This record gives sequence, structure tokens and C-alpha cells, in this order.
Amino acid sequence: MRVAVSNSLCTRGGFRGKNCENRDTLSTATKTAMKSSMQGSRRDLSKSWPADLGISSPFTIPSGIVTTVPAVIARIARDVPEIGFLITKTLSVAPREGYREPVIHEYHPGCFVNAVGLANPGATKFMEAMKPLLPLHNGKPLFVSIMGNDPQEFLECAYILDAIADAFELNLSCPHVRGAGQTVGSDPETVRYIIGLLKDRFQKPIIPKLSPNIGDISAMARLCRDAGADGLSLINTVGPGVAVDSDGNPILTNVAGGLSGAGILPVGLKAVREASEAVGLPIIASGGIAGPRDVRAYRKAGASLFAVGSALAGMTTPELIKFFSRFTVNALDDNKDNSSKQCLSASKLRTTYFKTTVVKNISVGTSLFKLEFMAGPSCNPGSFFFVRLPEMGEKPFSPMSTKPPTFLVRSIGPFTRCLQELKPGDSIYLRGPYGKGFPQPESGRPLVLVSGGTGVAPIIMAANRWTKFVAKSFAGFSTGVGQSFRADLEKMTPGVRVLIDPPDQVGEVVKALGEDLSFDRQTYKDCRVFMCGPAPMMEAACEVLQGIVPGERIFMAREDIMRCGIGLCGSCGTGSGLRSCVDGPVMHQE
Repeated sequence: MRVAVSNSLCTRGGFRGKNCENRDTLSTATKTAMKSSMQGSRRDLSKSWPADLGISSPFTIPSGIVTTVPAVIARIARDVPEIGFLITKTLSVAPREGYREPVIHEYHPGCFVNAVGLANPGATKFMEAMKPLLPLHNGKPLFVSIMGNDPQEFLECAYILDAIADAFELNLSCPHVRGAGQTVGSDPETVRYIIGLLKDRFQKPIIPKLSPNIGDISAMARLCRDAGADGLSLINTVGPGVAVDSDGNPILTNVAGGLSGAGILPVGLKAVREASEAVGLPIIASGGIAGPRDVRAYRKAGASLFAVGSALAGMTTPELIKFFSRFTVNALDDNKDNSSKQCLSASKLRTTYFKTTVVKNISVGTSLFKLEFMAGPSCNPGSFFFVRLPEMGEKPFSPMSTKPPTFLVRSIGPFTRCLQELKPGDSIYLRGPYGKGFPQPESGRPLVLVSGGTGVAPIIMAANRWTKFVAKSFAGFSTGVGQSFRADLEKMTPGVRVLIDPPDQVGEVVKALGEDLSFDRQTYKDCRVFMCGPAPMMEAACEVLQGIVPGERIFMAREDIMRCGIGLCGSCGTGSGLRSCVDGPVMHQE
């Protein structure tokens, strides 16, 4: 089988154009993946692929929402029986960084504008991380969403991911990434060619995901069917559109983003109805589904599978499990579900910004500074806020105090360097708080506090709130801190040991913790431990405490990458498949 795009395929259906460039070879990774896939067995699938794949329930989560990292995919497959198949985020041959935060904003209850920029680790890295987690629980199928700037990239991406895919969803619909998504999907002949190219090489369902923005959805549905598509996925986000803050500044760093959530339900229903009337293919419906009533509406419009996305905003994993428990086959029967059970959109916006001003910006160490704001919302120790500068982006920080709002920041990149340059009177925006903080201490049980770097911030806040419980405290830094800041630490956390790592060495905090434990074992046997800092530091501290402090009494505030704060983008997925921004960031050791 020839791998490069052939001239005969290029002219298929009368198509000749810039998107069909013949390449003599594929990448080494693609060749390896191709060889592996050719050696393995494939299912011989027909148009009845939903049944052939063993899809036991018609519900799923759409590409790019929640289930975006392998561990979260595996956990949701195991813990949510109502979900019958899983869909990956859209993957490309090469890694994509995507857009800087903010990447999502709730502009009206239940309605979102987002522009993640198709960020992903690349097909090879994702495949390597996903493969050990397969098969999914109960053999649930995995649909792999792929993208490309041209047909060849779609083909390369599919070859790499063939080993883990039960079906391919083709992203022909992202409305805000130039050169991909809707840009490719709006050219009928390119769409025809991509589908045919993949159908000639893979014996598994090929499912184009179409945009409602393309105009004649019926014509595009017929074109996809005639090219060999096994089904359709409708719809992707609408738009793009622009959301602004109270001062008229665009909120998304990309400025424009796709619209999703409750507001696009009528658009999705129209697209599904038109496509269903045009072709007899199975349709995966998404767009505004918030409860069984919406599923029934999509089913009557012609869909047979249903993806729930934006309605999951803010839900912890247990809450998500409970939410999907209402999505049963019986719920699709009008006589089995009362409309009062329909999931209602949240009445409170989850990404509202609070505008405030800088009061102090004080250097407290090497590249370390303390930002104090005029006012802001309160939170529990360990919870976090996003701090935003218009046009520059936003990042999550856990405060060291909320009265007044005070954050400890290390200058390590463009955004934090901009924060470092702020002056008293400058405007700043906060949103939050988000996540679960440290629990209320137990009466009679001492607290041991362990922190490192900017992770000392939530630990300081915990010490201030629960001073009478604090028995021991350790605060470590990789570089020196000023005497005034050291004095502040000692004042805010009585008895704290401030430790500085020697040049080119780390671990003074863990070393001091181990030495203290050997002298005062009894305190540690009875204590609770709160910690925050770099992951290696916290893991090493847990090893020191192992066998002395039970794991259920050790609470760690994780410093994962967080981009949305409301559980939708999934970028903060942990090794056990939780999402740190909603299930944490304070968790037990995994």
C-alpha cells in the first residue's frame, strides 16, 4: 500500500488544489505506527458501527471537553456507566501550544465563548500515554479526534493514532484556528478528498465533525456520505464571537472564540434535523444539551448518539457522575421523565471578573515579589484565583491573604514579568475563588505545615486562620529571601523554620522534616499535614512521613497547570484521572 498521496487520489471527484500536495514520504513516527497497525487485526465495520463497536449507551462527552487527557478518559469510562463511548481532544501530528489564557469565558449563565486553539501534546505523545490505559472499562470504544492543515496531515495523524482508535472523528469545524478546522471543512472538495483518503486506508468508522457556519448543512452531509463517511458529528461551536469585560477589553487572549452551551441548542437542533433529512447516517449530536429533555429533542431531530459538554462546567467528578445518572434510556421516554428534572443552567456566572487596583508590589527575594490589591473576594486556604491583565493573559495563584488580597509571585515568564512591573494604582482583574481548599483542622490534632517556593502562600494563609492548631511549620526556598519577608513569615507562622537550598541543591525542607520527625515522633503520629510546593518536594515529604502519618491525614495543594478553573478544558488532569481545578487542588497523595 502506498502511503504518500497519489495523483489518482488527488483528482478524485474532480479535486485538484493546494491542499493536496504529494509528499514522497511520511515521518518516521508515522511509518512505525503504520507498520504496527498493518500487523494488527482490524474490525470489519459496516454502517451499523454503533452496534458493531459495542456502544452500550448513546451518551458521551464531546471532543475538547473534560476528557482531554488519557487518565481522565480512563477514569470517566470506568466511573460513569451512562457514558457508552469516549472521544479524545483533537490531536495533530505535531504538538500545539494553543492560545494563552484566558481560553474560556461564561458570558451568560450556561453560555460560553472559548478559544483553546486546539492545544494538544501531539499524536505520538498522546498515543504513548493512552495505549497503556486500553482497553477502556467494559471495552468502551475510543473515538480519536484528528486535525490537519491539509489531507496529508490528516493521514499522518490517523496512522500514528490507528493503534488506539476505534473510530476517527475529523475536526473540520473549529471556527477560530486559521488553516485548520472550519478553514479546511468549508471547502467541499477538500472534505470529499480527506474522507476518501482515510476510507481507502482504514477499516473503521470515519466521522466528520461539521460546523453550523458552513451554510448548506444538507449538501455537506450528502457530500460526506457520498465520500464514504460512516456518520456525522454535529455541531462544533458557533461563531466565533467576542466577549468583553466591564471596561470593554476582549477577555479571550485570542479575542474571538467559539460559542457553546445552552445558547446554541437551537442551532444544533436545526443542523441535526437538516442533516438527518438529507442522509441516513448515524449522527452524534452536541450543542446545548443540559438534560434529558434536550436529548429527546435531538433524538426527534434525527440523532442517535448524544454528547454533553458545557453543561458540565464547575462539576467535580462525583457531581459529574451524579449528573449523568439521569441520562438513561428510560429518560428518553417522554413518560419516564418530568420536565422539572431538566438540568437548569447555573444562575451565577462562573468566570466573573472582579476589578481592583494594586496597592503594593514589593520584592521579597530573588525574582520573588508580593502583590497586594485594594480589594477582592475571600476564599479558604488552598483555593485559588485567576489574576488577569488585559491583552497579556491570566494565571492561577493561591493567595497568602484575602484581607487584603495578597499574592506571592515568582517572575518566571512573560506574564509574571508583567505582574512584577505593576505599580500602585494599576488596574488588575481577579476571578474566583476556585477549587477545594484545606479542610477545617480537627480539634486536638496538631497541624504540621510544609511548603516550598510560592507554595508557602496558601500555607501562610492556613497558619493565620488556624494558628492555635499549628505545631510545626517548614518553609523552603531555592533562592534567598529578604530579611523583612523572613520576619513576616516568622510573624505570620510562629515557630516556622525558613530554609534556603544551597546553590545547585534542593531538598532542605524535606531534610529538616525528616530530622524533626526523628526527634518528635509522637507529634507526627497524631498530626494532620498540610503541604504545598513543587511536586517533587511534596512526593519526597510523603516518603519521609510514610508509615508514621496515614495518607488520609496528608493534604497536598497541587500546583498543576490550570487553564479554565471550571473543569472544562481538562488540562489539569492528574495521574488518577481527577481534575485538579474542581476535584482539588487540595488532595491526598495519589
